[in-house]
Amino acid sequence: MKQFAPRAIQLETPNYIVRSLETADITEGWQSWLADPVTANNLNARPAKLTFEELADFVRSFDRVTAHLLGIFDKCSGLLIGIRAVMIDAEQDEFLVNILVGETGARNKGARSETRDVMYRYFFEEMDLASARCSVLGTNQQILKVMDRNGWVHEHSSYKPAANREAFVELRHYRLTRDEWRRREAQRTIAEVALK
Repeated sequence: MKQFAPRAIQLETPNYIVRSLETADITEGWQSWLADPVTANNLNARPAKLTFEELADFVRSFDRVTAHLLGIFDKCSGLLIGIRAVMIDAEQDEFLVNILVGETGARNKGARSETRDVMYRYFFEEMDLASARCSVLGTNQQILKVMDRNGWVHEHSSYKPAANREAFVELRHYRLTRDEWRRREAQRTIAEVALK
């Protein structure tokens, strides 16, 4: 089984910095992300503004060994616009990834896709993990399309109580292998070269 040492991660894309979060990174904006009903609904959570201490405890719960909390920062403004939470299962040789672009003004501007590529490269290649996993609410059509388009395989569904009503919500569980990610990366590189 792989062994990992604590590490601070810092990755860069043309428009974003992705790095390990500190409690000093907590902003009022981040505290308000879950107060947005649309955001809360997409996470199956009740709308609520989080306190500084709640977020500080959340940040401290990531040990930087098998649990990494990465902030997505806009390069131009320095604003924290989202987070990526990554949990490593060394026994299964895989990582579980979650993302939230919390700043509503930063959504649909490429933060998710642009930071996805460097993050996968890091965990697949630098940390030598064989597969990635994630789960998506069955009602989140936008993200479900992204999953299908990017080679994720829907393995099964589970159900859990809805946060805001008496019902159950479907969670779709997906897996992406390193081999499939590498194949798609190679195709993307070929396509980019062909366009030049």
